[in-house]
Amino acid sequence: MLRDTDLQRKLDTLMSLAADDRDGVPPRLRHARDAGALGPLNIRSLRPGSGPGTRLLRILMTNACSYNCHYCPMRRDRELPRILLKPAELVRIFLGARRRGWVDGLFVTTGIPSNPVKVMDGLIEALELLRERYRFGGYIHVKLVAGAETAQIERLTALASRISLNLEAPCGQHLAQIAPEKSLPVALADLERVRSLVIRERTARAHGKPADPLRPGGAAGMTMQFVVGATPDTDRTLIDSVARLQAGGAIHHAHFSAFRPITDTPMESVPAAPALREHRLYQAEHLLRAYGFAAEEVVYEPSGNLPLATDPKIAWALAHPERFPVEVTSAGRAELLRVPGIGPVAAGRIVAERAGATPRGLTDLRRLGVVTAWAGGFLTLRGRRLQTTRWAEQLGFWAPEEEAGSYHLAYEVSPGTFR
Repeated sequence: MLRDTDLQRKLDTLMSLAADDRDGVPPRLRHARDAGALGPLNIRSLRPGSGPGTRLLRILMTNACSYNCHYCPMRRDRELPRILLKPAELVRIFLGARRRGWVDGLFVTTGIPSNPVKVMDGLIEALELLRERYRFGGYIHVKLVAGAETAQIERLTALASRISLNLEAPCGQHLAQIAPEKSLPVALADLERVRSLVIRERTARAHGKPADPLRPGGAAGMTMQFVVGATPDTDRTLIDSVARLQAGGAIHHAHFSAFRPITDTPMESVPAAPALREHRLYQAEHLLRAYGFAAEEVVYEPSGNLPLATDPKIAWALAHPERFPVEVTSAGRAELLRVPGIGPVAAGRIVAERAGATPRGLTDLRRLGVVTAWAGGFLTLRGRRLQTTRWAEQLGFWAPEEEAGSYHLAYEVSPGTFR
């Protein structure tokens, strides 16, 4: 794991690569280290499953923006040092990081300092340099700017491994209240254009077209982001919207970013959304994507939000006592996946193990990857309960969503800036 000093040293080295040999760091980059400037570079390791993962260099091309979104640290009317990386500088920085062995792939996002068409031209230029001049065939994840021209969307998707789009809110009326210059119908129309391109590429590959690393066609799928708690939209509305969008295919996953009040913005005094709410939304979305749950099966509080004190899978299990206990020796994979503490890998291992030897108890199940503290109370083994009490969380003196008397903290930047 990188220490903060190691990471900062690397980022300083990479920023120096943007300097001109004759004139040094250009004026538009000289304030990149100032307080509140939204540093343009970050390094993040992605480790899906148990594999080695990918180290991404995340680059913010510019924090300048012509939009005045009420929640955003980059909003037009907010005073902060503005910076700008040109496409060639972005490419030089990324290739320098890759040459040093610090990163494997690239994530590019940007503010919108002018109209979307001009901003998209810069993104496309950067990706064309990487793919066509420098023959980089690795992973590139890029944020699409809503409102681009159709030809730009086609070109960016052809060059990118994955495309993401900030929807921000599931309701167009609510989005307009916090982001007056943005349009949810425009963003959704662009999402559908990208979806059709990704599905076309995947279909072609399924019929024998060889993968082209220099023109991946967005085959890694799409992501979308919602800001949680900036609007009155409930978790039910968010999950239902995600489920509808995922049903059309080509969506890899959704991002949720808990709202944080930013200093010098119209929403500075609005309470922050609990970080745990963001976490529960990720868990619920994962149930839909990896566990075979339908959106209508997710359990909510009367408010329409997910219970913060309970994992969504456990909440569903407790709401359906008729489905339990599940017998380890005979349950199918789909039935095992409904048990709290059993994921896709563990469910597959249990089914495979039973072909040769039946698990004898909790120790064997732990060896197969089961979180037995959660699963034990929902399972039987040859008719015998593995645990006499089912797992439950005990609340403290107040529920986490109340945060009674908590200090209101306003942030300079949002943790979701680079998502």
